[in-house]
Parts: sequence; C-alpha cells; structure tokens
Amino acid sequence: MFAPEEGSVTMNIMFFLTTKRNVTYLYNDEGLMNGLRKLRSSGYHAIPMISRDGTYMGTITEGDFLWLMVGLNEVIGGEKTSAMTVGEIPRLSENPAVSCDCPLSEVVEHAAQHNFVPVIDGRGAFIGIVTRKSIIQHISDIHK
Repeated sequence: MFAPEEGSVTMNIMFFLTTKRNVTYLYNDEGLMNGLRKLRSSGYHAIPMISRDGTYMGTITEGDFLWLMVGLNEVIGGEKTSAMTVGEIPRLSENPAVSCDCPLSEVVEHAAQHNFVPVIDGRGAFIGIVTRKSIIQHISDIHK
C-alpha cells in the first residue's frame, strides 16, 4: 500500500490524472469494426468504454474482441458481428472506476491489478485515467 512519507501532504489523485481529452476511449454504441480499429491504432491492449453521455461503462481489451470471435466462430465484420456494438462484447475482467476524491492508496491498490485506473466525477462521468506508470514514476522521483 502506498503511504506518503511522514510529515508530507497527502496527494490528490488529480495530480496523476490523464484527462479524458488525452485518453483513447470507445463509445459503447460504436460498431465492432470501428472499435477494433480504434483499439489497434491506439497501441494499447485495453481502453475505457463510455456512453455518449460520458458515463464510464467498463474497459475493453484485445482479449474481449478475440474471445468474442472465438465464441461466435467468426471474424469481426461477419454476419453475426456486423450489427453488434462494442457495448455488447462480453468483458472478461472488470476494471471498476474510482471517484476523483478517493484516497491515493486505493488508486495504488487498483493500479497493482490494472495498467490504468478509470476516474469518474461525482456524477459518474468519466474524466480520465491514472496510469500505473505515472504512479511508479512519481514514487521513483521521490526516492531519487
């Protein structure tokens, strides 16, 4: 668990936030082919999924697309998948969002399990992510 050094000020997770405008994400109503292209071009293995009103819906991974194809015995864009949306893909794992005012220690625990932690505001709207890399970099900088 991450604990600030004695006498230090507790850090706000917003210090680590990569804002929504700088994050690649998918809308849950996007078609599968467009979603897969967007995921591939991002260079990431997993990205957030949100609704058109900005509500965080979960994280989509390459594996989710793969196992959908295996389960349907069809490539993306085939007869069964041509009308499907990204939101209809069964997700293999959960990556729950944290509130923007949650303790940093909770974010660190979450980041131990995922490469990024989705962050929502008080209304449940997706506002960005905290990456594991940003947390590790900060800890490394402290101990230099």
